[in-house]
Amino acid sequence: MTKKRILASLLAAGMISVLAFSGCKSSGGGETADGKKTVRFMVGGSAGELEQYQKAVDAFNKQSESTEVKLIGVPGDNYNEKVLTQLKAKEAPDCFYSEEASYGELNNSDVLLDLTKYLEDDGSALKKSDVPENLLESYTFNDKITGVPVDCNPMVIYYNADLFKDLNLKSPQEYYDEGTWNFAALQEAAESLRDASKVGFVYSNYWCPLYSMMYSSDEDIYSDDMKTSGFGSERAKKGLEYLENNIKSKAFTFAGALTSGESEDTLFVSGQAGMLYAGRWFVADFTDLSFTYDVIPFPYYDDPAQQMCAMPATPMVINKNTKNPDAVWEFVSYYCGKEGQQIRMEGQGNAVPTVNGLSDIVLTGTPEHAQYFLDAIDNALVYPKAEATHPGLTDAVTEEAEKMLVGEQTAAQALENMNAAVEEALKEQ
Repeated sequence: MTKKRILASLLAAGMISVLAFSGCKSSGGGETADGKKTVRFMVGGSAGELEQYQKAVDAFNKQSESTEVKLIGVPGDNYNEKVLTQLKAKEAPDCFYSEEASYGELNNSDVLLDLTKYLEDDGSALKKSDVPENLLESYTFNDKITGVPVDCNPMVIYYNADLFKDLNLKSPQEYYDEGTWNFAALQEAAESLRDASKVGFVYSNYWCPLYSMMYSSDEDIYSDDMKTSGFGSERAKKGLEYLENNIKSKAFTFAGALTSGESEDTLFVSGQAGMLYAGRWFVADFTDLSFTYDVIPFPYYDDPAQQMCAMPATPMVINKNTKNPDAVWEFVSYYCGKEGQQIRMEGQGNAVPTVNGLSDIVLTGTPEHAQYFLDAIDNALVYPKAEATHPGLTDAVTEEAEKMLVGEQTAAQALENMNAAVEEALKEQ
């Protein structure tokens, strides 16, 4: 999932609460002229992304003797809205990408098929053991596994290696090699770039960067029962104050305050920004830069054992009311398995495979330390289940952070308001 789609899914999540999903009629169920079961598969994306998805569908159709898949591509930013509308109209496809922000409520509405028995089948092309544990837990609701990852995107810090070298600055990799790549080092590197009239670190305000600042691997954002949160913790307080102080000192630049036409990636490509935090979606765009860039893990707070990054990961789900669940699973297990992921990420791709045996996709070409993408998967923070099941909560939290970022309130006020919004939402179980 790209950053643009992350933001679009969060915006669309607000409409879920007004939709009634119960009673969806059976989906699919037709046959081709030669007797194959037909499966309707819906996904959103750019023209280039849809082209890659179609390649995987075509490859599946060519090798399957019993199933024919029709891809329903949705260009633009209204994919999530279209899925929800079709669910309400009882016209939902057999399988589809479920954006993170709506996935929890789809589970609450009981419209998704339990995939557990398929993943535990020794003959399946995709097994439980193929899914990273943090994603498996994230896709489990009421002891039912209702989604499988299409891929994932652990986030790292991209940095302009030539810029650090030209300015004779200590690079993030040098800090990392010393074992001192922590929040203080990130601030020091950003301040050095700022003092050289560059943009030190570009901060974009959505759940991934925000929670990376506020929490560590040993911190729970929400309790397992989703009744309490860590928004009142000392770590959350210190993380938000750290962000506020660096924005005020201009060591960090808030992407939301950039002028029209500017973004974190355009600043980076032009050589103005030294560092940004993102998933692997920028790798393809950064192949022809005029300088050498590299990546580094997101820094730890005050102990290397606390190191963590955020990881967007979109699940593929199956409509509970599909007439041919076995045929749909045949496709889903192929598409989300090794063959499907390899086809979709042909070349360098824009994500990280979740199955074993495809590391070359990530390690081929640039950046030099691409291994960090792979290393980050198992310890990455995935979208909080508590927010997936409470539409609008993520927006409420990030909106308070934005008020702080533009100087409308302090970190203390933002945290107090975040905590109030979270406590109110968690009461609604």
